Amino acid sequence: MSAPIGQHWKQVNKCEDLLGANFIARTYVFPGPKTQVYSTLIHHIGNPNAAKAILYVHGYTDYFFQTGLAEHFISLGYRFYAVDLQGYGRSIRPSTPPNWCDSIEQYSQDLDIALATMKQDGVNDVVILGHSTGGLVVSTYLAQPFALPERASHYNKAFPTVSGLILNSPFLALPFPPLVLNRISWSIRALVSALPFLYLRAKKVNIYSKTLHMKFGGEWDYRLDWKPAEGFDLSFHWLREIIFAQRNLAHQKIIIPTLLCHSDISTIGKSTIEETQQGDGVLDVDSMQDAANRTFNNLTTASIPKGFHDLYLSHQPAQTAYLSAITDWLKPVDENQQEP
Repeated sequence: MSAPIGQHWKQVNKCEDLLGANFIARTYVFPGPKTQVYSTLIHHIGNPNAAKAILYVHGYTDYFFQTGLAEHFISLGYRFYAVDLQGYGRSIRPSTPPNWCDSIEQYSQDLDIALATMKQDGVNDVVILGHSTGGLVVSTYLAQPFALPERASHYNKAFPTVSGLILNSPFLALPFPPLVLNRISWSIRALVSALPFLYLRAKKVNIYSKTLHMKFGGEWDYRLDWKPAEGFDLSFHWLREIIFAQRNLAHQKIIIPTLLCHSDISTIGKSTIEETQQGDGVLDVDSMQDAANRTFNNLTTASIPKGFHDLYLSHQPAQTAYLSAITDWLKPVDENQQEP
């Protein structure tokens, strides 16, 4: 896999974010494959002089809205940034379908922009936190052949050190148990490769959304035009690129300290909200763990009882366990950052 060095970008807007006065949003534009595309970097104004920061990368059919997550890292002394990738959330534009990508590698551009901007803001050390597809995106980025110094030279911009990686239920494998996945993975690859422009149309509210949004009895309020309850139409082309990225990542080795967090069980296919809320209703945690074991050489795993697919959006006991696991894991990372 070759994650190419991207195009030069331009900042076109900076304003208070929709999340309120504690958040600033900066919008960037750069040439895409067919038209100009946009990327949005959001940051919390807390700890403005801190040299260490978290960069959050959301999942599929998603965007950044978890203000409490930002506040948690601010309380630990970090600065906090989040990116809405091109085609997601704040970065959606009429010229491109929401969540569309030509390849997973294209999001390297968004991460380049985020990291270079963070360095300009005075950040020297970054821990990246990727959720679901965002976990696959950042892992692909860190496994790329172009190291950060090369990218810095290309853009003539300095980059911070990426000193750690946190994965929240990363999309490292298709949502099937390991034995089933071994039997059917070839057939799925063949189907999506043969019919890349086929779509699975989003027609009804999925049960995972019903566990989250207030409209359906959940605990969270977020924009349903950016994170629709029925999801966006699923492109076979997108799924093909996901599979390609997963297969390529399986042959890479990532050596930076990595924390993998996932639920203790999967609840895919459960028929009720109550059953789905007992675990990860989107991905298979055993296949996820197997994939992580192949790629990450410095891996710590935290299994969270009754954690949802997005562990931060879980009910309070699981959310607390997730944040505690991160806090404990960050302590030695912080100590390594402070060494001369």
